[in-house]
Amino acid sequence: MKFIGYFIALLISASILYACDDDDNFSTSSDMRLTFSNDTVRFDTVFTTIGTATKRLKVYNKNRDALTISSIELMKPEETGFRMNVDGESGNTINNVDILGEDSLYIFVEVTINPLNQNNPLLISDSIRFRFNGVTQYVTLEAIGQDAIIWKSESITQETTLTGEKPFLIYDYLRIEKDAVLNIEKNVRMYFHNNAVLDIQGRINAQGTIDEPVIFRGDRMDNLFESPRLPYDRIPGQWYGIRIAPDSYGNRFENVRIRNGVYGVYAEPSDTSQVKASFVNTIIQNTTKGVLHCINSKIDAQNCLFANSGEYTVNLVGGSYNFLHCTIANYMIYNGTSRKGTVSVVNKGYDLASNKEYTFAVGTCNFISSIISGLNRNSQDIYLNSSGGQVFNYYFLNSLLNISGSDDGRFVNTVWNENPSFKYIFSSNDTQNNPGGYFYYDFDLNENSPARNKASRQYAAELPEDIRGTSRRSDEAPDIGCYEWKN
Repeated sequence: MKFIGYFIALLISASILYACDDDDNFSTSSDMRLTFSNDTVRFDTVFTTIGTATKRLKVYNKNRDALTISSIELMKPEETGFRMNVDGESGNTINNVDILGEDSLYIFVEVTINPLNQNNPLLISDSIRFRFNGVTQYVTLEAIGQDAIIWKSESITQETTLTGEKPFLIYDYLRIEKDAVLNIEKNVRMYFHNNAVLDIQGRINAQGTIDEPVIFRGDRMDNLFESPRLPYDRIPGQWYGIRIAPDSYGNRFENVRIRNGVYGVYAEPSDTSQVKASFVNTIIQNTTKGVLHCINSKIDAQNCLFANSGEYTVNLVGGSYNFLHCTIANYMIYNGTSRKGTVSVVNKGYDLASNKEYTFAVGTCNFISSIISGLNRNSQDIYLNSSGGQVFNYYFLNSLLNISGSDDGRFVNTVWNENPSFKYIFSSNDTQNNPGGYFYYDFDLNENSPARNKASRQYAAELPEDIRGTSRRSDEAPDIGCYEWKN
């Protein structure tokens, strides 16, 4: 009986082995085809000499039979700079790769593009060729190559002017030394590597145009994930941000875009008799901490959008501030951020963001024809604090405030506790109808916005056009905020 049991077990094992061998039969049929997760592997803009992140291509054998791929070959690696790794083996040509029936393998692709010696970006194309059973298939590889001026721990020691022929890639820091001036012309694009900072000890004069703004952003050009698409450009914390030293004055940002830093602009304590920085037609958004963090500084802002931060979007501690036709909004939804509030205005004593004690003279802050709104829709969206028995001098005129209140000497013609009805605010529950992909926001106004036709006519005369150049005189009355509604 024991012998019969062993014999039956042997038969069962042989049957299993035979079945496996049958499933793994290697076909030589020319009717076999591979399928791919993508027909084209695309890289966004790639700075020359700088390697990319790795992209993944999945190769499927959806046939019942196994097959041997006789060669997987990069066609022009020396010319294009593409590299590949096939299931752990690197090389330009990988031979005799087995892929079982109804199985798959991974190919990992990177690229480093040689200098192009030109200002304009250039499409770089290559392909991976698959040969098996007399069949040839291809997957296309594409990248946009761009020459850049690379600066590592760079200091500006005299008056210098930058033009926009090529972008700048900044490592560690770009420092404008005391008494030096950095003029930045239209279409200059500055990309900052992880933790890099623009440190202003002297003065900056960044003047773009509406169509060709000056851009400060992180250097990641790829996506965190592809479907749904989330570009790194929308993710905060890609670089440190812009820091303005105590003795730096007269800085100007006009038609400038600053985004995805830890901070947007951090202004350190200074003499409030001098203007520390002016912002015109400027957008600062998507930061881990504050978008505009100012300590005892004199700041003027016109036609500006300050939006989306993990902490206080606009944090003002002491100092003197004027906001005209600005939109301050915090609808940040992102893992790893802790949204604390929209605006903090403190005269002297305590900075909520840094938990530091200060002693300053009584400060002033004016918001004219401006929107302040956020997710909370309660008193935490605007934090107005006084300390030391002194009252911070704040004044709101013709503004939309997403909190409850009533007009008095400090609040005049206020739109209280109304949803401003922005054109699109990202919702994690609305990824299918999202017009711009993951974490996309559009702070333009809808036609039914309560901010429409409610701005001060007197002050709108000082800014007859909005941040995009749209006339504020084109309809019944000017609108509150940096965007004038247009059909």
